[in-house]
Amino acid sequence: MLYKRAVDFAENYLSPERLQHSLNTSKCAYDIARDYGVDPERAYLAGLLHDIARDFSAEQILRIATNEGIIPRKEERICPFLLHGKVGAVIVKKELGLEDQGVFDAISYHVTGRPDWTRLEQVLYLADKIEPDRDYLGVDKVRALLETGDFEEALLECLRENIIYAARTKGWIVDTNTVVIFNELARRF
Repeated sequence: MLYKRAVDFAENYLSPERLQHSLNTSKCAYDIARDYGVDPERAYLAGLLHDIARDFSAEQILRIATNEGIIPRKEERICPFLLHGKVGAVIVKKELGLEDQGVFDAISYHVTGRPDWTRLEQVLYLADKIEPDRDYLGVDKVRALLETGDFEEALLECLRENIIYAARTKGWIVDTNTVVIFNELARRF
């Protein structure tokens, strides 16, 4: 019943293209979670709901964040898109009535990651970036690393690709949390 409500909820917020992306992400998150010891049901739910606020304008995202007591970091004020996960998590919590902080955190941090993030958060981050409709230069490498069982290396490569993409895209910035996480993982390898 929860999944039916969640799909209906997502359909009310998302464009058809964004809904398809969310459905792809949820399936991908389920599969990654199952393979890497994370509750696949929670990963599926996070994947389905992760982009609830993605189609909002920058002004809407900032207004909702302010109204909900979210204090944007400098990067988030410059590029409000970076806040869509945090805003989406608040909307899901308030309007869907879900009570799973781990799912909220995965939704909140799927855009940038964060230091000391949980495996569920990492699973959603990866699933969002490698779902089957994603097509960018390094996506096949990330997918191959996951298929061979190298989760951390896949995560590192995905972060690298995200940083490169943000640096090359007009109007976007590289989030400091993403850089911190990348540097922490890179030191391990």
